[in-house]
Amino acid sequence: MRRLIALLLALPFVPPLSLSAGAAGFDEFQIFDGRIGEPGNFSMNLHLNAGRRGPLGGPEEGGAPRNGLLLTPEISYATAPWHEVAVFLPIAREFSGDTYGGGFKVRNTFISPGAADRPFAYGLDIELRHQSARFSEADWAVTLRPIIDLRRGLWQLILNPAVELPLGRGGPIFAPAVRGVRQVAETIWLGLEHYMDFGRIDRPEAPHGQAHQLFVTTDFKLSNRFALHVGLGHGLTHASDRWAGKMILSIDF
Repeated sequence: MRRLIALLLALPFVPPLSLSAGAAGFDEFQIFDGRIGEPGNFSMNLHLNAGRRGPLGGPEEGGAPRNGLLLTPEISYATAPWHEVAVFLPIAREFSGDTYGGGFKVRNTFISPGAADRPFAYGLDIELRHQSARFSEADWAVTLRPIIDLRRGLWQLILNPAVELPLGRGGPIFAPAVRGVRQVAETIWLGLEHYMDFGRIDRPEAPHGQAHQLFVTTDFKLSNRFALHVGLGHGLTHASDRWAGKMILSIDF
């Protein structure tokens, strides 16, 4: 177990081998707040997205069709009150029936201890991914995702001003996300999420070429071990997906 944890911790800092660059794409819709698991414990998130699974463009352009399902198991392990490591293993299925794997992601989250109980918490997500052209134009990339978590009473505001770094060639891509949440019952939260992709920082896309996806979400705490997150999203620009749905089932072991 110690060797496995050490390997996962080291992955985001491994130098690239065979690399190519490209634009960022939403292969999942998730905003990261200041909460991680209890040290020494595993947890799992099962992500299910419907309607889009990868970069813009159809099969004739080398990208995946935007009509299908994406299932992504996420297995996490908290090593300390301020650190968690996770592995993502996406699997895509087209509505035509084709099924294929989507590579992998390894995420290291560093967060201020006790963030879930603070009115202001901050942290940083470092994510390494390797995915095929069906999911992203860049085979290898690192994402740096700052976490800003503000809480006041029944309200919560989360900011993830993420920057993706395609390894090998191409420039950094600015893809921020923001989430506002209000608790409406003891175990129910309603929220709005906005996912953005402005393209390369040095050459930002024109407004019509930017991706903006707005989600209405609901979170349910089903028990001390299980939670459910569901959302329905609509694209605000031509480069965005017209409709997208998502569900995340969280399980604490």
